Amino acid sequence: MRTKLNPLKSKTADSNQHEHPESVMTMSEEGARVTIVGMIINVFLTAVKIVFGIFGHSSALIADGLHSLSDLMSDIVVIFSIKISSRPTDESHNFGHGKIETLASLVVGIMLLAAGGMIFYEGITKISDYFSGVSLGTPAAITFYIALLSIIVKEILYQYTHRVAKKLDSELLEVNAWHHRSDAFSSVGVAAGIGVAVLFGDKWVHAALIDPIIAILLAVYIIYIAAKILYSSLNDLMEASLPPEINHEIFEIISTSSNVLNTHSLKTRKLGSAKAIDVHIMVEKSLSVEEAYSIQKEIEMKLKECFGVDTYVIIKIEPYFDDKIEREKHILEGL
Repeated sequence: MRTKLNPLKSKTADSNQHEHPESVMTMSEEGARVTIVGMIINVFLTAVKIVFGIFGHSSALIADGLHSLSDLMSDIVVIFSIKISSRPTDESHNFGHGKIETLASLVVGIMLLAAGGMIFYEGITKISDYFSGVSLGTPAAITFYIALLSIIVKEILYQYTHRVAKKLDSELLEVNAWHHRSDAFSSVGVAAGIGVAVLFGDKWVHAALIDPIIAILLAVYIIYIAAKILYSSLNDLMEASLPPEINHEIFEIISTSSNVLNTHSLKTRKLGSAKAIDVHIMVEKSLSVEEAYSIQKEIEMKLKECFGVDTYVIIKIEPYFDDKIEREKHILEGL
C-alpha cells in the first residue's frame, strides 16, 4: 500500500545554489558594518593610547595601544574574508568561498595568541625589572582615564560584535569579538596598575607590581581563548563534523516526515559560517520518482528553515527493504 504523501507546496528550484542571495548579501553587509565600526574605534584608541602613553610616561598604556593596533589588523583580515566569502558559487568553487572565513579565524586566533603572549611577556619583564632594582615609575593620572575609556568602549564593541556574530552564526565575527574583549582585559590591567601607582605609589612599596601581575593573569586567559579558537578553526579546516547536538537535531527534523522510514549515513561539516549536510533516507519502494522528490524537497526546506538558507543539503533517496538483513546490508554498502 502506498504511503499517503504530504508534499511541500513551495518552489522547488535548486536550493543549493542559494535560493535567497539577497539574504546572504544582507548578512555579509551586516558583518562588514560591525567590523568597520570596530576599525574606526581601533584607529582612534591606538592613536590616543600611544600619544597619551608617551606624554603620560606610561609604558603599559603604550603597550596597550599596540594591542589595539593588533585589533585593527584583525579587523582588516575580517573585512577581507567577508568580502571573499560573500561571493556566489562559480565553476571553480562549487560550494562557495565560505572556507576563507575559517582560514581568517585561524589567522585572527594566531594574532590573539600573539597579543596574549606579548602581554604575558611584558608582565614578566616588568616584574623582573622591578626585582632588579629598576623603577617602574609613576604615570600621569590622565593615563588612568584613557585606560578606563578603553575598557568601556571595547566592552561595548565586544557586546555589539558578539550579538551580530550570534545572529549570523559567524565564528569569524565571534573570534574578532573576543579580540575586542582581550583588548578590554588588557586595559583592565593597565588601569589597575596605573590606578594603584597613582593612588598608593608613595604609601605601598610594592604597588608597582599590581600592573604586571594583573596583566599576566589576563594574558593567561587570552591565551586560553586563543587556543580554543585555533582548535576550532583547525578542526573545521580538517572537515570535522558538526557538534553531536546539531546532528541529533538533523535526525529529529527528518523524523518529522512520516514518509521517511529510515535515515542513515549522515555526514556534516562547516563551510565558513554555513553548514553542509549529506544524508541518506529510505522511502517506500512503490513511490514514483516525483513523489520521492517531493519528500526530499520537504526535508531540505525544513533543514534550511532551521539552519539557514545558505545551508548545503544533499539528500540521497533509497528504497526501504522490509527484510532487516537486506536493509542493513544496503545501508553498509551506502556508507
